[in-house]
Amino acid sequence: MGRIKSWFSREGRKLTSGTLQEAGWYIWTYYRYWILGIVAVLGVLIFLAVQAVTVPGENWFFACFPNTYADLDEGSDFYEGFVEYAGYDLKEKNLEFNASIYCKPSGRVMGNAYYETLVSFLDSGALDALVMEREDIEAVGKVGRLLDLEDERLNGLAERWADRLVWVEPSEEIHYEKSPVAIGIDLSGSRLVGEYRAYPEGAVLGVGAKSSHLDQVEVFLNYLFEGDGE
Repeated sequence: MGRIKSWFSREGRKLTSGTLQEAGWYIWTYYRYWILGIVAVLGVLIFLAVQAVTVPGENWFFACFPNTYADLDEGSDFYEGFVEYAGYDLKEKNLEFNASIYCKPSGRVMGNAYYETLVSFLDSGALDALVMEREDIEAVGKVGRLLDLEDERLNGLAERWADRLVWVEPSEEIHYEKSPVAIGIDLSGSRLVGEYRAYPEGAVLGVGAKSSHLDQVEVFLNYLFEGDGE
């Protein structure tokens, strides 16, 4: 404690022994990195505080669209159209669309950071809907990461979209209680395949096995087919 007091006393004498201009030069010369560091830390803390106060922490819905260069992210016409269609208040909760993942679950995925990100979304329960080409959705579904669309929590969704169901044989019995399993809905003729050309060769929508917004899946499906649900 004595050494600290001595240091403050010594630095105080240096600052008060000259002119104001000399004091400013001394502070900037010897303490500018401390000053810049403190300002940066304060800036980050202020930003985080503002985010915590102004940005909702929960989602209405989270969908992921890997392997496309179409503009589907936040702010796009596709995104804004769904906000309006679903009637979401984004001041209350978030709508998350991610079109920035590139991986092929049906092929080689070892060491692919995008694939690891996708798996983390699914395994954490954050991801509600996954849209990919058929072979990739099938690969994800075979290992149990997509919900059986005949699950009672979906309130009959499989029956209403029966002629679009995509079925797979699970790779292991532990992944599902039956076989085959309906893990996807064919999106042929939907906005994503046609109007937005996100998947010109076709795509399938799967539901995250741990999704917590199952009631919004069919809202999204109806939007993709312009309200004309099956």
